[in-house]
Amino acid sequence: MNITARPRYRVVTAVSSPFVMYNSSSGSFYGYCIDLLESMSRISGFDYDLVESTDQLFGHVTESGEWTGMIADLLNDSADFAVAALWITHLRRQVVDYTIPFYKDNGFTIMMRRREQFNVFLWFLTILDLQVWLHFAITFLVTSILIRLFERFSPYSYSNMAESYTDEPDQRFASLRECFWFSLTALTPEGASAMPKSLSGKMAVAVWWLLVFVIVAAYNANLAAYRTLDRLERHIETIDNLRRQYQVDYSTIVDSATYRYFESLKDNEELLSSLWRQMSLDESVSDWERSQLTVWEYPVDDKYTKIYNAMRKTGLLANKEEAVNSVRRINRTREFAYIGEATQIRYLALTNCDLKQVGEEFGMRPFAFAVKKGSPLKSKLDDSITQVALRGIPLELEKKWWDENPARAQCPTNDGIDAGFTFNDTRAIFLLIPVGILLASVTLCLQYGYTIRKRRDEKKRRAFVKTSARRECRAK
Repeated sequence: MNITARPRYRVVTAVSSPFVMYNSSSGSFYGYCIDLLESMSRISGFDYDLVESTDQLFGHVTESGEWTGMIADLLNDSADFAVAALWITHLRRQVVDYTIPFYKDNGFTIMMRRREQFNVFLWFLTILDLQVWLHFAITFLVTSILIRLFERFSPYSYSNMAESYTDEPDQRFASLRECFWFSLTALTPEGASAMPKSLSGKMAVAVWWLLVFVIVAAYNANLAAYRTLDRLERHIETIDNLRRQYQVDYSTIVDSATYRYFESLKDNEELLSSLWRQMSLDESVSDWERSQLTVWEYPVDDKYTKIYNAMRKTGLLANKEEAVNSVRRINRTREFAYIGEATQIRYLALTNCDLKQVGEEFGMRPFAFAVKKGSPLKSKLDDSITQVALRGIPLELEKKWWDENPARAQCPTNDGIDAGFTFNDTRAIFLLIPVGILLASVTLCLQYGYTIRKRRDEKKRRAFVKTSARRECRAK
């Protein structure tokens, strides 16, 4: 009895989370693509030997015209087909064939550090700088003391000319305690009522009121911007937002697909700019045609050239680990944004609570497997991918590696900077009422105890006086 042997293929791959990952302890590959390959092998009846590409790259053409990565392994007959999150590009199509796409369009996006939301208990005291509060407190004490001194020594004050103010008596500034309360009530919307009678006291109060007006206005302005100022300064949602700002550095991994994407667009922009310059200066064309081209400056915004130059200036990254450390600002002083492949960034944000994806994806292209040019294996793999899709396996893998991934980080709910004021933000203000009631109650108890003690001492004194008087009478 003849049993047809199952064909065995040499498969090359490259690591890219979560599609292909490597377990160093077991020495095996795992991930979305590996599960998909295993399903295709079971359905279509073939075996495979899986190895990583020689230089651990996906494959791109160098300046010398040579290919690297998995594409080079296919061209050198080192593998029968490539299984990875491989983008379909025009250059690769010239040397290899692609299967039908196995994964939806994927592009590039931005990754930044998720900002921690600190709920400072007495946050309303942080609206102004500590030095401002200290100087304000010192000014409050000095002003209160000066008002009392002016009232004490001015010949036109109520204390020194009470007979002249019989129609409007006012002992408000007769003690330092009353001067403190007067300065304190000036901070409230109700404000203080009467003013000192002397001109010197009025001038001191007027200056204090001016200072209070400025401080309260500054506090209100900073309070209104407490939750919105930082968002307005660093509102990054697209690659254009990133390009137009100068507060956040950004870059990508050298020789990565993202790097070549921007490098290619930069080269195209430079080529178009050169062609426009030649045409606008070409004397062989008519004056009318030249007038249609000649403007003050190059009419097309060279945004990708600016992005590419900015990334080169910031410094290109060596690998994914350096990209993550840069976003976390390890060995960096400024905030950093990493531009990379969207699926990789989505997976990093999925497994790390301190990382997040910013904005929408751009440069969208599908993923597919690659085979040798003209290989009959393409039709077999196409049929396998179709059979797998009809059985709903891709949906199961999507759920397994994204929604139910065991490496998914359990991050606390983050309301974000646009959530407004929550109870955690305002609880300190609400607690001021019971704290004030507690202080008032303690003060009442102290005053009550002091009054009782004073009355008891007075009663003892009177009793002692009476006793002394009786003794004196008896002695006489």
